[in-house]
Amino acid sequence: MGGIIRFPDGRSSSLSPVTDPDWVEQWLRHSVQPMKLWNLTVPVLPVGGNLTTPLGIIVPILGIDGDGQTIAVLFDLKVDRSLTAVLGESIATLHWAESLDEKQLEVFGRYFWHDPKASLAVVWAQVFGLKERVVSFGQRTQVHVLSWRSRNLLWEIQNFLLRHGLSILFFGLHTLQGEQGETVAIAEQIAAPLTISAAVQEIASPHKAGEVESFLRTLRETINS
Repeated sequence: MGGIIRFPDGRSSSLSPVTDPDWVEQWLRHSVQPMKLWNLTVPVLPVGGNLTTPLGIIVPILGIDGDGQTIAVLFDLKVDRSLTAVLGESIATLHWAESLDEKQLEVFGRYFWHDPKASLAVVWAQVFGLKERVVSFGQRTQVHVLSWRSRNLLWEIQNFLLRHGLSILFFGLHTLQGEQGETVAIAEQIAAPLTISAAVQEIASPHKAGEVESFLRTLRETINS
């Protein structure tokens, strides 16, 4: 995948794919700025970066979207890693993020914004251009996974996650660089090709219905079948 980027002053530059996962990961981390919207998957107010969960998983970006939903962003750029391990981390991250209430999100935000007195509700409203908060924080959660794996594989995995009622969304990541080092990132949300019935969508998440290990065993059987 390549392309051309055009600038307001009329200049243009050809784009080529960036293939170094470590460089892209660092660039994505540096793209997050305190008290400014981060727009790659959905617009979010970042409240934390490089957070470590109790299970030792690093969450590069934690934010809140315009509906007050908590968004945890993970990277899946090293495709030689086991996909089962990536999904296990995604499930564990979802479990952790669902435990964060408004008070904890505000604590993260104050540290990330370097302002010990900042109000989460006020900052959220300002960043999204609203006069006041109109939603509750810490009530709903999603995990977004930026991945370099093939689209067909991501479709299969996304469909599997939806069947199990998990709020984990995969995005195909395209990272391109221009002749002068200009970098562009595009996140393509993976839409599951199958229609999921309402009954299936109501299945409880595995950390609520049973042990995560049993879910991962099911996952391994599905991937290997």
